[in-house]
Amino acid sequence: MDMAKNSSAPETPPSRRIIRERREVSDFLSMLAEHATREILIFAPRLEGDFFNSSRFSRALASFAARHRQNLARIVVEDTEQAIRDNDRLVGLCRRLSDFIHMHQVSEEHLGMNDMFIVVDHRSYLHQSDITKPDCVAHSHDGHEAVLLARRFNEIWDRSEPIIALRAVGL
Repeated sequence: MDMAKNSSAPETPPSRRIIRERREVSDFLSMLAEHATREILIFAPRLEGDFFNSSRFSRALASFAARHRQNLARIVVEDTEQAIRDNDRLVGLCRRLSDFIHMHQVSEEHLGMNDMFIVVDHRSYLHQSDITKPDCVAHSHDGHEAVLLARRFNEIWDRSEPIIALRAVGL
């Protein structure tokens, strides 16, 4: 009996939860970036500045990129004009740390998707199934769902294209 208790002792890590408040979503996204050790994947039709342009998220992303030369953050967006206009911190990081942070535009076949998600290290995620509704499902340790979202992201990424406007202006 103790054995059964011990095998489930790592308790279902902070279980799946629903987040509705924008501030809490922003905090959870920042926390995910702060704890990332090798990979951050973000898909969003629109990059909400409240979430992705905060100083905390930007610091976490910059720190992640600087921590190891193989760390990689990949972002796919639909509305590139909005992403660039409303996310100057993130855009600056994409330009300065272009070897570690890549942002692409979604392909035509994936236009009109209505969800947003971030996956960190194939273990943690936040998923908003409909960007017009506040509910987000978040989990800081659910490899199964995180891997499913990462696979979906990779399919989207493989058909996406770099955003030309992010290339450094000049020479």
